Amino acid sequence: MKRIHQTLLFSIFILFLFSRFSLADQEEKDFDFLLVLTQQDSEMNWWFNVPSQFGPKVSTIDNVSKGEHFKILPIYSNYGTKSENEVDITYDFEIIKPDGTVDESGKDVSGFKGPAPGPFLLPSLGMLIVSFDPEDPYGEYSINITAFDHIKKQKVKKSQKITLKKFSIKELEGSLKDWYLSYPTNPKPSFALSTFINPPRAYIDEKGHHLWSGLWLYKHIYTENMFLIPHTVEFYKTKATKQQQKDIILLFYLLNKTNELPVGDEFKEYLTNLRKMNIPDPYAAIETGDQLDMLWAEYFATSRIKPIRQILTALNLSANVGTLEKVKSGELKKSNDVLKKTMLEAVFQSALWSIMSNFKQSQLLFQYCVGLYESDQLNEMEKGYLGAMIKKVSEESQKTIQQANPADAKSRAAD
Repeated sequence: MKRIHQTLLFSIFILFLFSRFSLADQEEKDFDFLLVLTQQDSEMNWWFNVPSQFGPKVSTIDNVSKGEHFKILPIYSNYGTKSENEVDITYDFEIIKPDGTVDESGKDVSGFKGPAPGPFLLPSLGMLIVSFDPEDPYGEYSINITAFDHIKKQKVKKSQKITLKKFSIKELEGSLKDWYLSYPTNPKPSFALSTFINPPRAYIDEKGHHLWSGLWLYKHIYTENMFLIPHTVEFYKTKATKQQQKDIILLFYLLNKTNELPVGDEFKEYLTNLRKMNIPDPYAAIETGDQLDMLWAEYFATSRIKPIRQILTALNLSANVGTLEKVKSGELKKSNDVLKKTMLEAVFQSALWSIMSNFKQSQLLFQYCVGLYESDQLNEMEKGYLGAMIKKVSEESQKTIQQANPADAKSRAAD
């Protein structure tokens, strides 16, 4: 039996959907839908918070391990509408075992019911979140969806395959950087155990400083993917080195899961010291680089816009710009207050640098920030700096395109 629960998405901002089609085409064509199996975040910030001039990237999967969640997401097109653009879609589902028998099924799942503000592709309001249980047989499963457009009086059936495989601690096919940067739009949580136990840097260095950029990344990935917990416990018990055991204890402490580890006497003091550590609050007023690191880690682990909005509040620290130069010139004498302002200036500069750097490496981040810039959520200071960064990155991107394709650029200019 599968663990299946339905997520209903009520706060839908259809203005941000990635594709549209004319009302005439919608009426002429038969009702249809795309069936997507994905591990992208079920809150779907990656869809709803992307401005219409861009296109959300939908990634698909074809295999999972037991306990690993995936989402069944129908995306509708050419649907019928009635007065005030009302839509009425439901769907039935079946999950077919490798032996051909029906494992799970359901009827009249909410597809989309209510006004659709415009002729856009519509994601299902009812998203099924599925995971396979320990007793489920390994092999290839079929996901069958029959969607009903109750206004057009049409139905369409689609099917996708997904393979249930044994979990293994596998090495990355690409680099750690590629896995990390692609995670918001193409999450691959099954690699998290392998990457966590082989860090490029120590999670706690010789001076006792914590690598919050790494720790907070895995804290969020594990929180979203609890199927990793038993595999990590098994690795801790059977294969881990002493250092890897300490790292796992540290992660499980952050997850409040240390009771699931057989912590031996040799680590009792280490665990006691962990309970004394000061964990920064990334959602308090930003005053440190550690908070920025934690927020970036949360974004890359979850693809959500919330940590990005918090990072942008660091732009308000620009009021401290110039403090360091005044200290160097002798205009300001060192004091506790001046020292704090120099630290806040450094955090502001770090925020600027990290936003610009990640703009160039994460399209989703850039799209989120364009959407925030176009919204009324930012104050004048935040909007001014963000607008300047968006403009600079856009100009650099355009210049790169022109240099790569000079003939095309000249042709466009002539047109």
